[in-house]
Amino acid sequence: MWNRLKRTVCCILLLSLLCMVVTGCGNRTELNEISIVSASGIDWKDGKWIVTYQLVLPQAIASHGSGTSSGAAPINVFSTSGDTIRGAISKASYEMSRRLYFSQNQIVVISDQAAEHGLTSLFDAYLRNPDSRETVSVFLTKRRSAREVLEHLIPLEEIPGAAIERMSRNEEKNGSTLPNMSMYRVLLDLLGPTKATGITSIDISGSDPLNSMQKMGKTYSSSKIKLGQLGILHEDKLAGWIGHTDSYGVMWMRNQIRNSTLWFPCSGEQKAEQAVMRVNRTKTKLSAKKDGDSWKLHVQIHAKGTLMEYPCDSDLTKPANVEELEKRAADKLTELVQDSFKAVQEVKVDILGFGEAVRLKDPKGWNKMASRWNEQVFPQTTVEPDVHVTIERTGMSTDSFRKMQSKAGS
Repeated sequence: MWNRLKRTVCCILLLSLLCMVVTGCGNRTELNEISIVSASGIDWKDGKWIVTYQLVLPQAIASHGSGTSSGAAPINVFSTSGDTIRGAISKASYEMSRRLYFSQNQIVVISDQAAEHGLTSLFDAYLRNPDSRETVSVFLTKRRSAREVLEHLIPLEEIPGAAIERMSRNEEKNGSTLPNMSMYRVLLDLLGPTKATGITSIDISGSDPLNSMQKMGKTYSSSKIKLGQLGILHEDKLAGWIGHTDSYGVMWMRNQIRNSTLWFPCSGEQKAEQAVMRVNRTKTKLSAKKDGDSWKLHVQIHAKGTLMEYPCDSDLTKPANVEELEKRAADKLTELVQDSFKAVQEVKVDILGFGEAVRLKDPKGWNKMASRWNEQVFPQTTVEPDVHVTIERTGMSTDSFRKMQSKAGS
């Protein structure tokens, strides 16, 4: 009995040792064997795909963090070209001693030339490649090449790719004028009923790009990275652009407003004086209605917020004056929605979700018009905004500063 117990214990110990050996790091990858890609760019030139990589240099970042200045940039940028995107990436081994590691890739910047050519190859590569991250943020650019954006340094930030991604998320969260579009969201929109989406562009202001550490040694920036317009894609190609104001209206209609600022005139007599409301809560609901032979989009918007600036003369202690101010805000938002709707119609691409509303309302009718929706049907539709604005708080003062000065002098 005792011998059998000892044999059992020995077998268990032996199996445990074998398990420890089997689960060793036989397929490990050392950090000095890979190059971490923080951002990538896609260009199309002379019938070739050009892929640009923004690589992180850990040694330079470590020297900056230790308080010593080595004068070395924290990134290195290089490009490869090929007949296909994956073919271009495979050529990186011609000039790199390390394997490219894309799992930390933060952004993909696409030039307008590449977007006009068509991005099926890019999207297909992302869907098939297990190393690709569908949470990577996607941007367009009107620059000569996407590489120009990746070469640009950003003050206060060590890795530009990560900084641009945070900039876009911050804008969507606190400004809500331009969306932060992940690859997943882009693919989801392009696989939807209207096969359309909107992608934010990146611009570089100034004529002297900030592409070396020597230029960072000033108290001001000779140029800067900034978010630009909203590019509209249909299927896999760039169809057109809309500006900041129209993009803001699109965000309202798509129910993508998080926190934002809305400004509107005090009254018909004080059009130059603008009141400002911080929007804290919103809800937008789209529905489609048949209007004869065409369709009408009903947009119901509810917005609530706090009054932040008030240079107007009316007394906010009176509920009627607050209600009048809410009506002014609703009228401004209604005008914004109507103007943005017309701007999108001019591009002839539905990025508003109108097609989805029609499909839900009339599935059989949608199947008949789906192929000609963007080009023929959508430009003939109309929008019917129904906007309700509630000012929940007016701040710590019920009068404008100018009115308080007038009272103090009397």
